[in-house]
Amino acid sequence: MSGIQKKSVNTLVSFQLKGIELLDFCFNHPKELIPVQMVFNFEIKIEHKILADNNFIAVVVSIDIYNDQRRDIKLGSIMVSCIFEIPQLKEYTDPKNNAPKLPEDFLTTINSISISTVRGVMFSQFRGTFLHNAILPVVDPKSFVSQK
Repeated sequence: MSGIQKKSVNTLVSFQLKGIELLDFCFNHPKELIPVQMVFNFEIKIEHKILADNNFIAVVVSIDIYNDQRRDIKLGSIMVSCIFEIPQLKEYTDPKNNAPKLPEDFLTTINSISISTVRGVMFSQFRGTFLHNAILPVVDPKSFVSQK
């Protein structure tokens, strides 16, 4: 899969999805039966790891799953890394601090792709378990709050 994301009228961010890695997942079996119609609550975290020497950025998505009624009991979690190659990554490096500064629209795009990918991995990993119906809803990637 490859894509091109606009930076401005004249410049494009070229990228390609190079890999998907399941980093971790776990189940915390509840003491009681889970009703089929249970409403789940999802806590989603996204982290970007820049591998500038290789022109890669890894988008690590971590999701904790809770019962909507009992948010103190974590039912499960999953962590997946989506690895993107950005051939011109060095062009987006801030010379002041030598840190990559990618356009916000581009980050929103790779976050969206990563969240959607994790939704599919979740369904595959949780199928046939008590978390079978814990399907991640559609999430607006612009709603995340950035933390440095």
